[in-house]
Amino acid sequence: MAYCAYCGSYVGQVSLVPCASCGKPTNGAPGRTPLPGGGSSAVPAVLAVAIGLAVVVGIMGVLAAIAIPNMLTALNRSKQRRTMADIRTMAVALQNYASDHEDKYPVAARAADLRPLLEPKYLSSVPAMDGWGHELRYVTWTGGFAISSGGSDGVFDHMSPDQYTKQATAGFDCDLVYANGEFVQYPGPEPGR
Repeated sequence: MAYCAYCGSYVGQVSLVPCASCGKPTNGAPGRTPLPGGGSSAVPAVLAVAIGLAVVVGIMGVLAAIAIPNMLTALNRSKQRRTMADIRTMAVALQNYASDHEDKYPVAARAADLRPLLEPKYLSSVPAMDGWGHELRYVTWTGGFAISSGGSDGVFDHMSPDQYTKQATAGFDCDLVYANGEFVQYPGPEPGR
């Protein structure tokens, strides 16, 4: 016969299993003592998880601080290149139009007004907007034309294309200007390259 070492109640077996009457181990081993301050053993585990999460969030923040500016630069660069390609395509179409019309370029108030004149014979689709969603500017004069984009900010630095000097620019806010067969204002090499 086995009895609980604490309360003397009959138990099937003496072991570390708690007694049904008193809840203490039947073999007389000391019971679990609570941590000082009434804490529990879960506190260190919760603290470890919280510290681990803080480290992960910190690492993700550093990676985001590096990746987001690089991604924005790449997006602006792709919009700039797309705009330059669209301008070149329009220029070729305008030159073909002029060769068919006694060297006269089409007269239009804006790039979108060129659609009925150039589509579909000279260009399948006339781009009216630059890569940033701003309207392309088209200007013509006797024997010449200019197509320009205000850059990422959409603001033109000069009112007339003849006010631009041929130069490479830095930054995505700078204008892109194509006049009479060449880019007058265009993006220069990236800093440090």
